[in-house]
Amino acid sequence: MRRDPLRMAVEKLKADFPGKSYSWIKRAVLRLGDVKEVRDGLYLVEGRRELGDWKPLYQVWFSQGRWYCTCYFTAFGLRRRRDICTHVAAVMLYRRYKRALEKLQNKRVYVAEAVVECRQRLSANGELYAKPIGARDLTFFANPRYRVLVISEARRIVVRCGSYDVLEVEGEEVPLATAKFLVERFHEG
Repeated sequence: MRRDPLRMAVEKLKADFPGKSYSWIKRAVLRLGDVKEVRDGLYLVEGRRELGDWKPLYQVWFSQGRWYCTCYFTAFGLRRRRDICTHVAAVMLYRRYKRALEKLQNKRVYVAEAVVECRQRLSANGELYAKPIGARDLTFFANPRYRVLVISEARRIVVRCGSYDVLEVEGEEVPLATAKFLVERFHEG
């Protein structure tokens, strides 16, 4: 169910630049945390000595159908422009990552919470969170009960104990962000 937004963004960058090396992709990923959006279409990328930068800050912007970076106006700028510098690649990655996160947060999922009994391994057709109920003494092991929370892409949520269904309910539709909040509350309570 969960797709990693960063992995999705990196895969899209790789698809757009199939001839680029692993090193180029890695450098763009390393710069991801250094990107700051100033306004729509203008970004600042902090320079990093360990990546060969000589300036503390680089500006990246989109104009007339292409990306530009202030490093394009240096001694090796023509080559950097032709090869697309990793400052620009980091901004492209940042924008894709941001869109993927927004899309993921707006995604709708289904949640269900219940108490089940199970002596075997619990599983579900989604993300399963389980907490034992009661004291963990000999009686618990004879008849173990768990409070479960399931987040699923399917409306019908099924919890299994070994190979048997112990719960089948209609989940409540919520945004993914709400579901994640419920998981935090579940762990606290």
